[in-house]
Amino acid sequence: MNLAAQKIEVKEPQLIKEAGAEACYPKFTPDGKTLLLTSENYTGLRALNLQTKKVTQLSSALGAGYNTVVSDDSKTVYYRKINPDNSNGSYASFYAKLSKKMSNSQPSGKPLIFVYSDDLKIVVENKGKKSILTPNGEDEYYIWVALSPDRTKIVYTVSSQGITFVCDLSGKVLANLGRLNAPQWLSNDWVIGMDDRDDGHVVVSSVIVAVTADGKIRQNLTQAKGKIAMYPAASPAGDKIAFHTLDGELYIMDVIIKE
Repeated sequence: MNLAAQKIEVKEPQLIKEAGAEACYPKFTPDGKTLLLTSENYTGLRALNLQTKKVTQLSSALGAGYNTVVSDDSKTVYYRKINPDNSNGSYASFYAKLSKKMSNSQPSGKPLIFVYSDDLKIVVENKGKKSILTPNGEDEYYIWVALSPDRTKIVYTVSSQGITFVCDLSGKVLANLGRLNAPQWLSNDWVIGMDDRDDGHVVVSSVIVAVTADGKIRQNLTQAKGKIAMYPAASPAGDKIAFHTLDGELYIMDVIIKE
């Protein structure tokens, strides 16, 4: 990879104090107006309005913050409610309106394409048809699965290798992105993630990194001597990146992708 090229302009990350403590694993809604937040162990789900900075509690359920799915119209959040007895969850049974508390009405605007990791495999649900993808072999474990904005590519990490890849919807590997944990799409051409390091017990450093979807260009977006920046999320417009620190603080930084 070309480590020298600086293709993304980054502004100083800003602390969002209104998010409170344990503002972890941020996720933008498709309209870019709201950030979903949860706790370090994924218990509970909160919505931060980025204009008013108001925080709304959507759920206090165990596992509610893990692999949430938001409808295309940004009005409905689908989340897992884990049963402690069997650790199973369902997107179909549990949902919340972003503008209200829990709603009993039938949700609408559900995305036609879901891509997620289930049983450590890549699952693609396209218009009701489900397929299982194992691009790097059936014996590998696939985590941190995400669909590109144009819904043509999937980024994922092979846990045994600690390497992130990009494939198409049929499972054909398109690129090797190297070490890039918790990858997310910044645009159709860029993927962001974290390069975190630990001492065997705790994380000692972590920076936010951007890599082109073809794996040719790599750039650090935060500094190694700064905050321990983890689990980045990109706004739909690709102009903001949110992340949380090891202390559970939420930061947002503006970015500009250069031509």
